[in-house]
Formats: sequence, C-alpha cells, structure tokens
Amino acid sequence: MVKISVNVESPASSWITVSYSKASGDTGITVDPQDSGIRVKAHSIGIIGAGPAGLASARVLLENGFTQIKVLERNNEIGGVWCYSPESRCHYNVPQESCNTAIRHNYDERSPSTGSYPTPLYDELHTNLPKDVMQFPGFPFPADTPEFPDRKQVQDYVRSYADTHGLRKVVKLNTHVLSISYVNNQWQCISRDLERQRTNTDYFDAMLVCTGRVSHPFIPDIPGLQELKERNPEGMISAKEFRKASEYAGKNVMVVGGAFSAYDIARQLSFTTGKLHVSLPSRDNSNDDNDNDKDKDKDKDNKEPCFDGFDKSNLPVVHPVIKKVDTHLVYFADDSYMPLPDTIIFATGYLYSYPFIDNTNPLAMACSQVDPLQNVRCFTDGHNINDLYEYLVYIYNPSLAVFGVPFNVAPFPLYEHQAHFLAHLYKGEVKLPSFEEMKKMWEQLVRERPGKLLFKMGLEQIPYRNSLMDTIEKYVKDECPTSRRLEYVTSDSMWAMRLKKPELHLQALGYGIKF
Repeated sequence: MVKISVNVESPASSWITVSYSKASGDTGITVDPQDSGIRVKAHSIGIIGAGPAGLASARVLLENGFTQIKVLERNNEIGGVWCYSPESRCHYNVPQESCNTAIRHNYDERSPSTGSYPTPLYDELHTNLPKDVMQFPGFPFPADTPEFPDRKQVQDYVRSYADTHGLRKVVKLNTHVLSISYVNNQWQCISRDLERQRTNTDYFDAMLVCTGRVSHPFIPDIPGLQELKERNPEGMISAKEFRKASEYAGKNVMVVGGAFSAYDIARQLSFTTGKLHVSLPSRDNSNDDNDNDKDKDKDKDNKEPCFDGFDKSNLPVVHPVIKKVDTHLVYFADDSYMPLPDTIIFATGYLYSYPFIDNTNPLAMACSQVDPLQNVRCFTDGHNINDLYEYLVYIYNPSLAVFGVPFNVAPFPLYEHQAHFLAHLYKGEVKLPSFEEMKKMWEQLVRERPGKLLFKMGLEQIPYRNSLMDTIEKYVKDECPTSRRLEYVTSDSMWAMRLKKPELHLQALGYGIKF
C-alpha cells in the first residue's frame, strides 16, 4: 500500500512525502529466549550510496533473493568516490574544534555545471593496489587494464560491474538522504529528490550505510589555521580539493601528511612547484586512510623519507609536525620555522561523517528489543564508530549495517563478503550473539586496539573475511550463489602476497608507496 500526503503550506510540486508500508508482518528483530541470541528478518532494504560498497551490497542481496531493494545516491551517476569531478567545491570551517559538531554537517557543494559532488580524485591518480587484488570476486578488470589502473579505468570498471549485474534498476540517483531514524520497528529514511525538489519518506526493514570514509577531511587543530583559511581560502586546502599539479606551477607549496595520498600529491608537485615542502607526522600519529602498506618495519620512523619518482632537481624540504601558523610564518614542533607558503595541502585523512544520522540523539538509532536499558552512546566521534559487531553491524540495532569502516584493506572484495554475511543475517538464518556478548566483544576490541588502530585491518582482513564465511556455513547448510563465488583466502596465497607488498610493484613503475 502507498500513502501520499501533501504539505498544504507548500506547493505540491516542491514537497511530497511518500510512505511505503511493510510487505508482511514477519520482519523485525527477535531475541531467542533460550540463549538471548538475536535474529533479524528483513524484506525491504535501503542502501545509502551507489559506490562500490552499495553496488556490491545490491548485487549480493539480489543474488540471494531480496527483491525490495532501493539504493539512494545523491550524485547524478553511480560510482561513489570513483565519480570524478573536475571541480572542487568543499566548503567547511577548519580547524574543527569539535569533531562531534563537524560530523553532523555536510560541507560538500554540488557542482551546478556537472551535477556531481566533489570526491578526493585528482587528475593523475592511480590505484595503490594491483588490479587483481582490488577487483570484485569473479569480475576481473578488462585484460588491457594496466596493473595499477587510473581513476577513469576504475570508474569504468565500477559502472561495468553495475551494468553487468543489472544494478541500475534498483538505484535512485539525485537523491540526497537527509535523515534516518528507527520508528515503529522500521527505518524511516527522509530524502530529497534533487531533480524534482521533493522530499520523500521511505520505510525499510534494514538500512545499509555505504557512503564510504572520504567525504569529510580531517584537518588538525593548529593555532592560526582558521584565520589563514578566512584570510586566504587558497592558502590552505585539503587533499580532497587537489586536482592538478599544474595549478601550482611556480608556487611554494607544503604538503602535510605521511601516507600514500600525501606522497603521490607531493611527487606530482615536485615537477611544477617553485619550492616544495612536506610536514611529516610520526608514523603512529599518521591519519591518512589511503595507506595500504601492510608490512612496516618497526624502525620506519628512523629511516630517511623515500623520494622515488620525484623530480630530483626539486626534492621537498622535510619538516616535522606544524605547531602553529601566523600571517607570515609556519612554526614546527622542533621550534624551527619557515615563511608561509602560497598553499598548504593537508593530506591528513578523513572523519567518519554521516550527516543523516543525528549523533546527538543515539536513541533514534536504537532498538528496544536489543537493549531494554537504552543506555546508548553516540554513534561516532568522527575518529571512530562506536559499537559495531564484526566491524559491520550496529550492536544497538542489528538492522543497521555500516560499510567501509575498516581501512588498510582491499575494499571491493571485502564489501562482497560483508554483504554475503548480511544477506543471510537479514534472511533470519544467521543468529548473532546476545546483546551482552556483543558488547563484551566490542569493549575487548577497544582495549586491544586503542585509537586509530581500532579499524586498521591490514592482513587481518583475511581471517576476518574467512570468519564471516565460517559463520554463514555454521547456520546455512545449502550453498547459495554467493557462497559458490566467494573464496576462502590463506595468508600465503598469491592474492595475499600481492596485497602485502604493493610497494614492490609501485616502485617498478618509478615511485615508492609513501615517504
């Protein structure tokens, strides 16, 4: 049944709400009275984001018999982070004095000329994982794709994945999700149709958040930085706003950050800038989420930075962490200083940002069947997400799942394994541990992996993927199409070796993996 209600205070063409009722009465979250284990049954599933995670989820769910799927994508094309926009229109105040405030707002601006939102892609970007490592299971890149595809080749690959598996039929483009909340045992999802300028409300039994981790840049809270941004907007940008090295020809530029994106941007700039500087954090404090080096030496911090592939006539001047800036100078942690460059580019990672979630009201996400006490903490502090079972399922409400949380991973294959787990969870087949057990597991994880280590996975993604497969096999005896396609991986397999040592291949192309 469909109910249509019109706000009489506004023209019907600009404000319409459409509500969809439940398909049947057998959906929801139940607790086993014997062991307090939790089962979830869902028919209608909403997916936020039509990037690789959202598309992988849609494919696996369709493959497993789910028919009521809707993928909501704010862009005018599928692809997520791999939708390149030549324009960079990120507007935000920095530094972020309160991550809890910053993550509640979406600072990206839709380009009026292309209809797309900015992503962190720059013109000369290539992947830092080999194509055979990053590809979706059973769906290889075209044979003529180079070992490290460029942004356009990955964009075409993701769109081909969607077309091959008929995923466009479940994607609703130009749809900006404004809020999600759990109301009467369903997810109320309010979105804005950007083409028709209408506000729509959908109801889903389960909600998958597939918006990724690279939407809101993290800028360190450095004294003087906000004033610099206000005085000279071009004097300080994030790596998300970088597009072409040629735009900085002859200028003095500083790149802040020590992982792959910082390295690659600095390498490109060495061929165009008048003078190049880099500010390198200690490895423990590095917050760049694009770092895929899996086998660091313990004495890495003591080694000289690697400048393979740089213009040897314009190697960067290396500085420690920035302590403060003023109208003329940049001061560093070792009390050295230098004249303020024309532009400082911060490649210092991203915050977990979900503007459609009211982080000030965590009860809006919770399910009373799971936690009768409703003692719920905030969903995220920007640097980490709280209370996830298997890095994926929200403990307070297992009908909510969040993709793209672990980093230092090969994301495309990981997404299909996670979606495979969720498909059988939402069929009501896989039983989760009790709420108390999941909470204990989470608290132990937080103790064992403090700070940014909480979701830093690396080679641990191999046993993690295999564990998801094991859980499904424990409860599901009949093979499904996804089970036949996905494979177990051993740490000594060729895939694992290629994942572990991407720097060997990158160096063969003429540049190293990072500083």
